[in-house]
Amino acid sequence: MKEKNKIFTALIMVLVLFLLAGIGAFKPKLVSGGSGNKKIRKLGGVECRMPENSALVFFGSTFGVNLTSYKAYKDFDEALFSLKAGKVDAIWACDVSADYLIKTNENLVKSDYTDMSDIQKTADPRFSFGMALKKDSGEALRDEINSALKSMKSDGTLDSIIDRYVTGAEVFETEEGKKNRFYPDMMKKASGNGTVTVGISGAVPPLELLDEDGDPYGFCVAMMEEVGLRTGKKVKFVRLDNETAFTQLLSGRVDVIFSYGTGRITTEYKQKFIVTDGYLDMQRYEMLQINK
Repeated sequence: MKEKNKIFTALIMVLVLFLLAGIGAFKPKLVSGGSGNKKIRKLGGVECRMPENSALVFFGSTFGVNLTSYKAYKDFDEALFSLKAGKVDAIWACDVSADYLIKTNENLVKSDYTDMSDIQKTADPRFSFGMALKKDSGEALRDEINSALKSMKSDGTLDSIIDRYVTGAEVFETEEGKKNRFYPDMMKKASGNGTVTVGISGAVPPLELLDEDGDPYGFCVAMMEEVGLRTGKKVKFVRLDNETAFTQLLSGRVDVIFSYGTGRITTEYKQKFIVTDGYLDMQRYEMLQINK
């Protein structure tokens, strides 16, 4: 009798496991409606200062996936094209960019794998976006920008700019919304004589957005307008390739790189660069897939 009970119990367990597998209980969890039926082995991303072989190790460890290849692309347009063409299984983006890309690209979803590193799960921001400047020659300007950022935070101006141009950035991608994009030629001019030259690459949308002609608009323009007014400096934008942006900074072509992540768990090149206070926190990296 006991032997029959054991066999019956084993059969019940097999049936339960079969049902759980059928409803996806053992599949990786995906948010935003992801299908989860495709394992991530080939990852892509926008060019950064990290070589492809280093990015392969870094993001494989960060996301807890066994990557076999990594490909860097000039911008998100190229990365998304490659993703949709099936050349990579997923692309990575910081959270603010991932949210923007999902809102502006149909069938794009976040992948949420449970094996991601503890750094990804922390409640503290992974880093903050600030502005990078050349060491020594940029210290006075850094202090002026920090003073402007501090006053923008205290009087609510920064939050208002974030709400309009980051949280609500997708509005400006509609045909009607394009008419309301904020471009440099619409900026209020500062009364002072100095000029700050700002390098942007479009690598961190919607913090940096470039239109069809390569002209900047949106958050970076609104932010630098306010910084310019509070520091008494005129603002000039220069488009840079993300991969060589810091070379351009060191050469003196630009005074500031607009988007640079810095924080307690990032490596700072203190011998060459200094960074302003942060204007927006990044909590984590995301992987994006096509929801088929």
